[in-house]
Parts: sequence; C-alpha cells; structure tokens
Amino acid sequence: MTQKNTILIVDDIQSNLILLNKILTDEGYNVISAPNGDDAIKLAQENKLDLILLDIMMPKKDGFTVFEELKTFEKTANTPVIFITVINNDTDTLKAFEMGAVDYITKPFTPTELRIRIKTQIALVNAHKSDSGIADFSTNTVREPDKDPITDLSEKFGLIKNNIQDLEHAQLNPQEKENINQLYTQASEILVLLKKLDK
Repeated sequence: MTQKNTILIVDDIQSNLILLNKILTDEGYNVISAPNGDDAIKLAQENKLDLILLDIMMPKKDGFTVFEELKTFEKTANTPVIFITVINNDTDTLKAFEMGAVDYITKPFTPTELRIRIKTQIALVNAHKSDSGIADFSTNTVREPDKDPITDLSEKFGLIKNNIQDLEHAQLNPQEKENINQLYTQASEILVLLKKLDK
C-alpha cells in the first residue's frame, strides 16, 4: 500500500485551515493543521512532512520568521515550503524565493490552482525519494551544494507550466479553463521575476 504524503498547513484563520484541509484530504494527502507559528514548528518536528503550506501574515510570528526557524532544524531544513498569502507584490514574492520557498500562491486562490501546484511539488518530492532510495525526504536529503537555487526554482516553475499545458486537453468547464489560463500567466510572471533576481 502506498504511503500517503503528509502536508502541514499553517494559517491563523480557522476557515482557511478548514478549506485547505478539505481540498487536500479529498486529494488523498495526510493533512496536519497549525493555527500559529509556534504550533507549526512543534508539529513539524513531531511529524515526517513532505510539504508545508505557510501563511505569511500571522500574529506574533509571521510566515517568514517561521520559515527561518524551520530551516534551523535538521529535520525541516530542506522541507519544501509554499507560501500562501494575500500579499501580492514583487518585493515579498522575491523575498520568499530568496529564502528558499518552492512556490508562492496568492489569496484568493482556486482549488484547481492549489491542486496543480501542490501536485507538482509532491511529484518532485516523490521523485527525489525514488531516485535516492530514501524514505524520509525531509530528514535525509541535502540540496546539491553547487546547484544555483534560482536555476532550480526556474526548472520547477517550468515543470508547473508544463503540467498546466497538459490540462488544455482535459474536459474542463469555462470557469476552470479561465482559472488554468490565469495560473499559467502567474507561473510565467514568476519565471520573469526569477530571471530578474538571477541578474
């Protein structure tokens, strides 16, 4: 039996936690929820995580602070993090990627957008597990020291764009098609930002 991937979602708004939990659980993931940064750090050390969805705007400890603390622990130093936030500006987007986030999703998001982006990252995690023969990606995988992180992120967003293109032939309603087109545009815009950062 295939083991479920485990995702930690961190958000101080209960309704957001419920929504995210429902979407991800329906996709077959094992979901853990945290309403604040301190709980997130504690739960991250107690569980084997494949991915973390982290809100930025939270009281006491914002998402950037939580991310920095997670990176100080061996168990979560390399756990992929996707920021989910209402903040939509180039400064915070670039900051997130400079810190090492694998993606940045702005609210409000659509379930389709969320599923695609998470599916992409989980596929990368599972591929890494398979290639390395290591069961626990977060505690045993170390990034290649010579690999440029901007190049790495650009490759991942290229994969996201390819996944979106694959959906063009799927049976989607007009609203879903519009959401897919918006997602493709957002991925393209982030790639442009990454190229600027790499200069």
